[in-house]
Parts: sequence; C-alpha cells; structure tokens
Amino acid sequence: MIGGADPLAQRVRGLARIGLALSLLFGLLPPVGYGLIAYGAVRAEMAATGRIHAHTIAQSIALRPRLWMYEQERYADILRQMAEPGQALDLLDRTGAVVARTPERVADPAIEVRIPVAASGLPAADLVLRRSPGGLILGELGALALGAGLGFGLFLAIQAWPLGALRRAIAALKAADDSKSLLLSSVGHDLRQPLQSLSLFASVVAAAELPPVQRKAIDMLCLSLGRLGGMLDEIIAIARIDVGAIEENKQPVALTPLFDGLIAEMSQTAEAKGLRLRRVATRAVTASDPTLLSTILRNLLGNALRYTEHGGVVLGCRRRGRCLQIWVADTGIGIPPSQQQRVFEAFYQIGNPERDRTKGLGLGLALVVRLGRLLGHQIALRSVPGRGSVFTVTVPHLDRPGP
Repeated sequence: MIGGADPLAQRVRGLARIGLALSLLFGLLPPVGYGLIAYGAVRAEMAATGRIHAHTIAQSIALRPRLWMYEQERYADILRQMAEPGQALDLLDRTGAVVARTPERVADPAIEVRIPVAASGLPAADLVLRRSPGGLILGELGALALGAGLGFGLFLAIQAWPLGALRRAIAALKAADDSKSLLLSSVGHDLRQPLQSLSLFASVVAAAELPPVQRKAIDMLCLSLGRLGGMLDEIIAIARIDVGAIEENKQPVALTPLFDGLIAEMSQTAEAKGLRLRRVATRAVTASDPTLLSTILRNLLGNALRYTEHGGVVLGCRRRGRCLQIWVADTGIGIPPSQQQRVFEAFYQIGNPERDRTKGLGLGLALVVRLGRLLGHQIALRSVPGRGSVFTVTVPHLDRPGP
C-alpha cells in the first residue's frame, strides 16, 4: 500500500506503540518476578515441612502397617499437632481415600503440595498440604503497584523524550515545508498571469500566415509554453495541498461519465503514440470529490501513456467488498520493485537521468498520493518490469440510487 495516510504520522504511531509495549513489559517484570519467586519459595518451604511430617507419619504406620488406616482418630490428632496456622493437612491411603484430616480447611484457590509416605521402604500413603495464598496475593498487589508505577514512569519518559523530540522535529520540518509550499503557491500564482499572457500572444502569432522557419519556431514556443504551464500547475497544486489550501467536496460520483470524459481527453495523446486507450464498462457509484478524483485518474493515465510504447492502457473498476478499486493498467516498461516506493516521491522519474523537462518534473504521482491522502483513498501499485503496471485507487462503494 502506497498512499492513504501520512507516513511520518504512521511511523510516530508505530514508535509510540513500541514504547507502550516496552512500558507494559517493564511494568510486568516486578509482579511476574515476585510471583514466580514467592510461589516457588512457599512451595519449597511446604515440601520441606511435608517431608519431615511424612517421616513422622511413616514411623507410626510402620508399627501397624495393615491396620493403620482404621485408626482415623489417632492420625487426625497427629495431623492437628503438625498443622500450622492457615494450613490444612490430609492423609490419604494408596487408593486416594481420606484417612484423616485437620479440622481447619483451606478453600480454593490454594497452594497444594503432595508428599508420598513410605513405610518400611514401601509406598503406604500420601500427605497433602494446603495453604492459603493470602500473603502472596498481598505481596503480588504491592509488586503490581510498583510495576505500574515503573511502567507509567517509563512511558512518560518515552513520550517526553525520544518521542517528544521526534514530534517536535517533525513539527519543525512541517512548519518549514509549509513555509516553502506557501511561498511556491504565492510565487506560482504571480507567475501564472504573465505566462497566460505570453501564451495568448503566442497563439495570436501562431494564427497568422508565417514562413516555414517562423512557423516551426512559433509551434515549438507554443508547445514549450504548454509544458511550462502544466509544470507550473503541478507545482502550485502540490504546494496548495501541503499548506491545506485544498478542501475536498465529497459527493456521489458516477464513474461512467467520469471515465468517458477522461478517455475523450486523453485519446489524442494515445493516438499520437499509436496506443489503444479504452475503458471497461461499469455502473458503479462512489463517494468522492469529482474534480480531485479526476485529477488523480488523469495523472495516472498520463503517466501510463508516457511510459508505454506498445500495446495500450485500460481504465476500469472492480468491486472489493464494501469498496471499489479503480485501476489503470498499461503494457509499459514496468517498475522494478526497488523503485516502486520512490516513484511516488516528488521530482523522481524512472529512465530520465538527464532530467529532460519534456518528460515533466516527476510530480504527477507525488500529486496522486497527496490527493489520495487528502480524500482518504488508498493508492497501490503492482508492476512487473517489461510487462507493465497496474495502479489502483480504492474508494467507497455507494449503491446506485433508484429510478
């Protein structure tokens, strides 16, 4: 995906998400670390105590190995003497049946440790120790509060510095860029009037009867003035978008008349190069600014015709879920993958290292991506070198109004 959102803003949001993730991770370290260490320590303590108790019980079982499970009261008294406050003990026989237990019970959730009891070298019973995790929960809450404080502090530090510094730097760059764009827009308007006057004078001279040498010179002058006017219009358009001087006026737009107008407008250029230019029939309707959307498609068609020497260019539309994809496909030179992002940069052109101004300034696709961002339309590109390119503009889909 090429266009649709400010890339700098996307990068700042991406860095902010990374900072938030680091803050959360840093904040979780104290509670997770405390929980693992404290839980392990309590279980180790219970296991050590349980083995001591199991040894005592094993000695008692060894005295009556066949009848000990019938002496419930005796073993219940032994368990009462062994139990610590907040702890419950259960003595189970080999089948898992309860032989004796302490009166005090510990409800779930509880920390439980099971210790085997061996009498005369043979498994005889299991001693189950259960303890309430109340102390661990209080400690965990304290560790959680500490982690939240540390994580929030780290998040504020990241927001203040380096993200704060990055936002300030971007704001300064944007202010400088806006000043440049405002200057270009103002100077462009001042240059447009004398250029129009010059074009008018040249057209008057061109209408007169002239000798062949003078006719060739005036034709070249008119062509150069037309190219200069087009370049100036592109510079002014980009400058106006950058300073926010262009506002979209979205409304329902039927694509058929829009496509027909563009094909009629560009057909002479296609015929001059011997190319086929056609559109695919559609009844689709979208919501967009008709003037700005026409500018986007006009630039894409002009770009396709400029870089296509054989074959043709097709303008069409297809449904994609709740959206429409307007596409411009050509059989031109194609764009290498390494340059598919750069072609949308201002003043970048493929195959024009000598900067031949008859091929334009390289602002057409830069204008497309800016207008797409303004309208909220996604601009995308697929291309295979030597086979051609497909540019797509994703726009909302509207149901056709009834008759």
